[in-house]
Amino acid sequence: MENSTPSQSTNDVTIIDESQIKQFQSLYYLIKGKRDTDIKLFTEFKQFSFQDVLELNDKVYKVLELHKLVTDIVNVNVGLENKEIKTFGSWNEFKNTDWNISARTKYITIEWDFNLLFQNQFHNVPQTHTMRVRIGNSLKPSEMIQVVFQGGDEYELEEAQAQMSCKIDFINAQICNQLKTVVSEWYESLPKNSEDHKVIKFILKHEVKIQNFIVFSFLTSAIILLNYLFSISVKYDIEILPKDVNQKMFFFITLSIGIFYVFYKSGQLLSNRMMDKQINKLKRNPMFEFTKGDKNRFAEVKTENEKLIKGLFLTILIGLSINGLSALIGLIIELIVKK
Repeated sequence: MENSTPSQSTNDVTIIDESQIKQFQSLYYLIKGKRDTDIKLFTEFKQFSFQDVLELNDKVYKVLELHKLVTDIVNVNVGLENKEIKTFGSWNEFKNTDWNISARTKYITIEWDFNLLFQNQFHNVPQTHTMRVRIGNSLKPSEMIQVVFQGGDEYELEEAQAQMSCKIDFINAQICNQLKTVVSEWYESLPKNSEDHKVIKFILKHEVKIQNFIVFSFLTSAIILLNYLFSISVKYDIEILPKDVNQKMFFFITLSIGIFYVFYKSGQLLSNRMMDKQINKLKRNPMFEFTKGDKNRFAEVKTENEKLIKGLFLTILIGLSINGLSALIGLIIELIVKK
């Protein structure tokens, strides 16, 4: 008697339930390390203090505590303007550092690397997530050009130009959205950079109008001078002027074009100098308030801006006084012709 066993039909399809698929995905992501990425860029000028960064870390961990945190590592890099980079392998090491140093802060990068277990998981395989927040535009214009010619992705250039960026590599979209919301709300609550400089804010907003005002002031000065010259040419018999009325008018129109051109170019020269030497050199407060050097820079910026604003008001005063100077020149010419 032969023992027979039922053979499985070759047409049977193995069915994998959703929990097995999720477990496979987690194991695959854990081994291969390939995750989705979400990048958010922040372009507003904000002020960042040491306490603000500590607050961000607290907010991040409040989100992580809503889930089962298996492992977590925080790395912090602080770039200083003296070409020094401080690297911290743990948050406590960064938190307990003495920042009473003379160097100024250039940029800060914080990276949270953590593994989480979620309540709705059908398996006990932790999911790896990474969030990287970079504060500060650390690239110079020459370095940005280098990024372009190296053929990097478009988002890399935009990320380099942003004032702050938040990059999240994630498996679970829920935790990604939660962290992105926390970072965004934290950023929006920060004070704006240089918001106390009301005069500077007004100047930067109306810089083109100020330029045009200077040029317009020089043109009105030309009109004032030409009015005096025309009045003198009508009242007095001047030998160098043509006797014929039409010829005299043609001579005066030709002279007017030359005077308008000289005054217009002079106004442009003064307004461009004002832009290059004064308005364009107005500085914002440092975006960081970490080190002793950062805090000292606040006082330096205030002194430099006050000096530039005084020079700017002097330039505007010169632009206005040119009208009185034109009238004075016209009076002097009339007195000379009378004699």
